[in-house]
Amino acid sequence: MLEPFLPKPVVVSKADGTLGFDYNRLMSVGRVRAFYGNFGMFTRALAYIMANGPDGLRQTTEDAVLNANYIRKGLEGAYDLPYSTPSMHEVVFSDKLQAKKGVRTGDIAKRLIDYGFHPYTVSFPLSVPGALMIEPTESEPREELDLLIEALRSIAEEVEEDPQTVLQAPHCTRVSRLDEVAAARKPVLRWKPNPS
Repeated sequence: MLEPFLPKPVVVSKADGTLGFDYNRLMSVGRVRAFYGNFGMFTRALAYIMANGPDGLRQTTEDAVLNANYIRKGLEGAYDLPYSTPSMHEVVFSDKLQAKKGVRTGDIAKRLIDYGFHPYTVSFPLSVPGALMIEPTESEPREELDLLIEALRSIAEEVEEDPQTVLQAPHCTRVSRLDEVAAARKPVLRWKPNPS
């Protein structure tokens, strides 16, 4: 009963057996996105589903949930856990304990770069002040999870012993702290040579 409201265009079979687009849909909610939508995303999702099959999808899902709960257990006590319910495919901590020393989630993320990790999602979800959202994929091996847990526990210890180490991170990159407010308000989206 909701089919007439689908975004347009929709793919239809023509009388000659070929496929085409139907734009003439009077009850449609209209376009959701310009051109033909997120075709590349749909293709990747379909390829992943077909490559794994029903049993593989179940296994990868269970592995992602297991990995998130493994990290949750490994970091218990080092970071504030705002929710007591078991995690699904991601675990969310907050910077509540570290904020007592003036260290926020963005500082912890920048310090994680020094340990060789791409930082977690910072300040999201918005329902958790100072959120640290860690979303391990199903393909992360236990050894990698252990290294991440060890790095985050070390950072929590650094916050207690010498917060400046974390507040001034990253230390191993060519550029340290960027002006994030200026970058958001006046983004430079491509490189231009200096006029000489």
